[in-house]
Amino acid sequence: MLPILMLVSILVLLALGVPIAFALGLTALGFLVYFADIPMGLLLQQLYLGTNSFPLLAIPLFMLAGSLMNYGGISKRLINFALSIIGMVRGGLAMVNVVASVFFGAITGTAAGASAAVGQIMIPAMKEKGYSPSFSAAVTSAGSSLGIVIPPSVPMILYGSISGLSVASLFLAGVPIGITIAIGYMVVVYIISLKKDYTFTEQPFTFKFFIKSFLTAIPALLVPVAILGGIMTGFATPTESAAIAVLVGILAGIIYKELTWKGFINALNESVKNTALVMFIVATAKILGYSFSALGIGQMMLEPLMAFGDSPVKLMLIASLILFIGGFIFDGTVMVLVIVPLFLPLVQATAIDPLQFAMVVIIVWAIGQQTPPVASGLYITTAIAKVSMLQVSRYNIWFILVLFISLMGMIFAPDIMLYVPKLLIS
Repeated sequence: MLPILMLVSILVLLALGVPIAFALGLTALGFLVYFADIPMGLLLQQLYLGTNSFPLLAIPLFMLAGSLMNYGGISKRLINFALSIIGMVRGGLAMVNVVASVFFGAITGTAAGASAAVGQIMIPAMKEKGYSPSFSAAVTSAGSSLGIVIPPSVPMILYGSISGLSVASLFLAGVPIGITIAIGYMVVVYIISLKKDYTFTEQPFTFKFFIKSFLTAIPALLVPVAILGGIMTGFATPTESAAIAVLVGILAGIIYKELTWKGFINALNESVKNTALVMFIVATAKILGYSFSALGIGQMMLEPLMAFGDSPVKLMLIASLILFIGGFIFDGTVMVLVIVPLFLPLVQATAIDPLQFAMVVIIVWAIGQQTPPVASGLYITTAIAKVSMLQVSRYNIWFILVLFISLMGMIFAPDIMLYVPKLLIS
């Protein structure tokens, strides 16, 4: 009964327009005071402990790296490079959108950052070339979810901070899975382009254009190389790699001669605001998680699920369903910080691979970014394209299908999906 009451309380506060962080904190505070009589000093301690984590230090640094990318001229170079690679096939400009999202996902670490950066450039360009605005918005929104799966991923950093799983192993697992999803997206783009008869050539392939765009994109491409290279070689932790990414982002902006002092200050302001938003939610979610433990809510939810303890697949399907429903109600950050901790004891007590469960959570988070009412990727791209969410959803459903197939692959064939990551980790 308590879990339902707490959920209803959070939903009522959200419906009244209370910010997410306050809705979580007030609910936890009210139930702890009424049912557990916990000293206020202990709650303040939990609020502090929620953000006192070294891996979380990577979040503001990756957000700053993403902001520097926008102000330092990196965006245009990456898109031109993507255009030189795949801009000559049917639906090429839409595929460029997907490839650009892969690059941006490897820098920004968030879906919102990727959709805003790519959308501002690619949606107007696609509309000018004859693509429908709703399709342009759908491709951009779907591509933004790659910012969740492909490292450096803020969701992976958050997951690692609450689960104790190595952020480096999560990052390495995300690379091949993210690339697989991107290939699936491009298959969808090609099929829709055939159906809609997008027959014109966006950019004929020329070796000269490829070399030129590659050379100008080298400083931009050094950002993901610095991040993943530092982690894979053991030269740097994910947090240290984030600091290197910021340094490379600044140097790239200087090389391109587009990062002005004003742009640098704006990048700092953006990253501070976005970090404050995420970390405030993290802190209050810690109090809510503590309330679950103090009130025994985790055990209440764990007992009925233990009946499926001998079948990891059934447990994963049930967990995915609960997380999927949570994605309809909550922002992905809240879902991971509040719901996932309830499942972690179950993962530890059964034969579920912790890395497999982590990637299931990340993919479900990516699906949640594409499904209203909580769909930050859609909100941003529909605003840029000036179309309704219903119009975009007609196309977006096919990209969600790709994510769903990836989710089923992770549940039913984890050895295949995680073969390369585990090879790299070992």
